[in-house]
Amino acid sequence: MEGYIRNKSPLWRHALKRSVGPNEKISLDELYKNYGVKHDIPEGKPFVDWIREIKLRDRDVWEVMYKETNTNIEISPSDSQSKVIEKENKPVAPFVKTELTADELVELSVRNLKGQLDKITDLKILKYALSKASQLQDKDTVCKMLRKRIQMLELSRRV
Repeated sequence: MEGYIRNKSPLWRHALKRSVGPNEKISLDELYKNYGVKHDIPEGKPFVDWIREIKLRDRDVWEVMYKETNTNIEISPSDSQSKVIEKENKPVAPFVKTELTADELVELSVRNLKGQLDKITDLKILKYALSKASQLQDKDTVCKMLRKRIQMLELSRRV
């Protein structure tokens, strides 16, 4: 079977009796050896449907890709009725760094910080902003958001 499952989220997930890292792929052949034989599921599309509908339901987290070897079609992970789609090479927007300082981050409101936080990838600035925000009153939510972003960046850099 040609195909894989992939963890699309930025966090580690536990599924199929294993820990799956961000963007980690597991081949369908490996999963079939562990689950398909055990549950007497036929190889191919029935097994992929079983994985998609029973084991990995959350489409925001899991991508299940399956390519049939005899017809060369690809099954879309978002369609529940498995419509045939064509591969497209879409252009990717370039990454733009924001030039915010730690002091400016601390002074932002929670609503504005939500929009800016995903764009910031500099751990030093985030940690410095967290230490500044923790010294101020009424900045508990800002501290929580900064801690979460720092944790997410540290996890993604370990892989």
